[in-house]
Amino acid sequence: MKKTFQVLVVAALCLFATGAFAQKTIKLGHFNSSELMKRMPEADSVQNVLKDYAAELEAELKAMQTEYTRLTQEYEAKKDQLTDLLRANKENEIRGVLERMEMFQQNAQVDLSNKQNELFTVVIDKIKAVVAEIAKENKFTYIFESNGILWYSEDSEDITPLLVKKMGLK
Repeated sequence: MKKTFQVLVVAALCLFATGAFAQKTIKLGHFNSSELMKRMPEADSVQNVLKDYAAELEAELKAMQTEYTRLTQEYEAKKDQLTDLLRANKENEIRGVLERMEMFQQNAQVDLSNKQNELFTVVIDKIKAVVAEIAKENKFTYIFESNGILWYSEDSEDITPLLVKKMGLK
């Protein structure tokens, strides 16, 4: 019984030692996506498209505000001369414009956010593809975003220059 126990202990130690030596080496890398995006012409064009789109939405909202102001001023100027029915009708009209304006403003914020996500998806997909290429070429196990949350790392190689070179950026 004692010999069987010793054989099992020796076998377990051999398996443990073999497993410890067979572990894959981990190579970590990191990059700064903000720095990378600043250099990408695609990101600049996305920003320009978003700026133009936001200006269109702002112009529409301003037109609605002008209409609201016009209706309110007309109402204030004539409210004493209006019958109860006409006064109620004008108040409903003003309230309707105000509600449409508030609804437009809420929808515009959501729409602008969706447009930003849609446009940046192309840029992010390009970065992901190049990161995957560099990871395979340089045998990285993990690549992290440098301004993301990484609480501990002994060694990490910054691959931003490799990405810039691979993407042909300045």
